[in-house]
Amino acid sequence: MKNSSNNSFIKLTEATAGRVGIKLQLNQFNKNEGTPNYYGKVERFTLSVQNTLEGIANELPQIDTGTVASVLNSYTNVVLKALESGNAVKFGELGMFYIASKGVVDSETGRPELTVKFTASQTLKNVVKNIEIASSEFKKAEGKIFSVTNVATGLFDGTVTTGGSCLLEGIGIKVSGENSGIYFAPVTETGAVSTDENSWIKVISPLVYNTPSKLLFTVPDSVVADNSYKIVIRTHCAGRSGYERKELIETISDTVTVTA
Repeated sequence: MKNSSNNSFIKLTEATAGRVGIKLQLNQFNKNEGTPNYYGKVERFTLSVQNTLEGIANELPQIDTGTVASVLNSYTNVVLKALESGNAVKFGELGMFYIASKGVVDSETGRPELTVKFTASQTLKNVVKNIEIASSEFKKAEGKIFSVTNVATGLFDGTVTTGGSCLLEGIGIKVSGENSGIYFAPVTETGAVSTDENSWIKVISPLVYNTPSKLLFTVPDSVVADNSYKIVIRTHCAGRSGYERKELIETISDTVTVTA
């Protein structure tokens, strides 16, 4: 019996509409600084294993999804054993899996690391050529702050303690590069960050954690108790890798209230 109870199941008619969206990002390696160019990242929507099983079963109605799953599992095992033996494997009319070397070595007798790559067939490339680009828009590099934890209380209730430790967790928040830093910026009556940067208070204590996903630092004594601030991070890093970019990226937290 076909099982369609998988929570990750996507109706195939929705997933195969032949349209994709693309986010454009500035090319940091462009050698012609006077003429910027951009590279695209396709927004990815992945079919689940259940999608694949249902699709094959629809193509072969005389076979149930359980049998299809057994065949796919066996095919996977055969491919893995072939690659483990050092062979390339042709994947039907889609292309070929093959073993390749990765990286460089520091001597003529060195042994590079091995990896698996896939070469798409012309059939597969022709199918992709027919996909319509539904949208293409510029996406500015940015970080995100998911939570602000008051280490003194162990809570992430929107408060921080003067002179206490504060833990920020997110993506692309590593502080690095010229003019980077962490600031407590006063909040206006409308809830916006004050545009008077002279009123911003910079964190000057050493960072205990400074990674793309985690910052741990001491809240400056000069922040005023009972006042509201937003924590502003300025850095040249963005994303999970911590790669340093040319432009300065600004990430702003939700409003926090200072306690004594």
